[in-house]
Amino acid sequence: MEFFTGLPVNTEDFLNRGVEPLLDYLKDTVRVNAVIINAHTFWGTCHYTPHEKYFIGTSLRDRRPEELKDFDVLGAVTGPAHDRGMQVYSHVLSYDNVMPASATGGKRVADENGFEVLPNSLLENLSHVLEIDVFGRKGYKPCINHPDYRQYYMSLIEDQLRSYPIEGINFNIERYGPLENTLLGNFGSGWMKRKPTAPTCFCPYCRDAAREKGINVERAKRGYLELLEFSERSWLAALKTNDPLALQGVPLCDNRDTTPPPEGYFIEFMRLLMRYPEILAWNQLFNDNLQNFFKEMYGTVKAVSPDRKMGWHVWHPRDYSPFERAGFNVGEMRRYADWIKPKMDYNSAGYRYHLQVRKLHQALFQDRTLEKAYSAINAVFGWEEAPFDELPQRGLGMDYLKKDLASYIGSVHGEVPIYPGIGINMPSGPAGHPGFHPTDPEELKLALHTIAEAGAKGVVLSRAFTEMKHENMVAAGEAINEINAKFK
Repeated sequence: MEFFTGLPVNTEDFLNRGVEPLLDYLKDTVRVNAVIINAHTFWGTCHYTPHEKYFIGTSLRDRRPEELKDFDVLGAVTGPAHDRGMQVYSHVLSYDNVMPASATGGKRVADENGFEVLPNSLLENLSHVLEIDVFGRKGYKPCINHPDYRQYYMSLIEDQLRSYPIEGINFNIERYGPLENTLLGNFGSGWMKRKPTAPTCFCPYCRDAAREKGINVERAKRGYLELLEFSERSWLAALKTNDPLALQGVPLCDNRDTTPPPEGYFIEFMRLLMRYPEILAWNQLFNDNLQNFFKEMYGTVKAVSPDRKMGWHVWHPRDYSPFERAGFNVGEMRRYADWIKPKMDYNSAGYRYHLQVRKLHQALFQDRTLEKAYSAINAVFGWEEAPFDELPQRGLGMDYLKKDLASYIGSVHGEVPIYPGIGINMPSGPAGHPGFHPTDPEELKLALHTIAEAGAKGVVLSRAFTEMKHENMVAAGEAINEINAKFK
């Protein structure tokens, strides 16, 4: 049995390099035995030929890019990959954690009329499945509890499995729960700013799901409104001091008080949770709904064929956010996973963890020193990392890989193989920044040997081939060869 070695590849890479030459390179140089094709992107487009008969249960439709209308990536790659003894997975990406470029300084996307759009807005018929926020406004993300949105993904998965002889699906959704959104803002792990966002989702489907669990919806709304007011208090205070982390914008609540709570921000936060336990219950409701969504997809895969496999991407912030780690129980995944890929990008993680600590400090510990906040959060995770100011440059080390992998293996009782996602040449700084901790070939080899010795059954070299440099591909292949010699 070989060490599972997966690598995500974009459609454009196959078009630019040719299907067979690229497969030969991946197999011979990098020792890849599982090609993970990015066949469905977060820009609301699919890069294979969808079959309408599988989508009659949903009104949502992907757009097929005009430049790819004559190229079906799943149809073009699967046969040649199998001829080379390589497995093929379709990477289905639901990238819902996106804010407007004007708010984040990120990449701008324009529609055919030149208007700035969010990636999800390219998914046709989106408006009726959008979340509803605490103020009754429609949001910009689909509600994971909406039946049409869920059925869309069941249809997408069934279409791919029945239409192509692929080994399975690798699914990825990147989205915070309402607690984190309200405290830090829904800007993702790499965005440099903090501004609290309105809590979601209070649509009829989410309200019904809450009532089934005995959650008082009106008290949850009142609790989240008070939490938003609390969160804006620290944000407005940060704006007042010209903190560059605080994003300019209009407050959502009426209170403009910027004085620190008499007993400190964190005690005031805990007091809110005790007065409104519905805050935590509503956040857990989101995570439970997300896990139920995953279970439905797993069942769909097995209904098509028990031999097909369901692999899950676990978003990196679930590692270094205490709220996400506590709310999303990885141990539950062993019941509906054939393999799990937790993101463990030791190099870019330094920058991202540094940013996360800064946001948590501004939200909950602004009246305490940043160093004390960092020490407290490290203690929660059991981490011993670099001095705070050195985190972006040094990244998270091999000790982080060992401890994090041990927690995943322990959570699933070793019953499901863990394939860590190890980033290669991933961005490790803000847009346009050269990067704080570039991938080093020798350090990459050390990381791969570290996870293999710590019990990983495979690896997914991440994020995508497009970003990766040849010298690191060679280093990865050498390490995989050495691991396979021991693994067999």
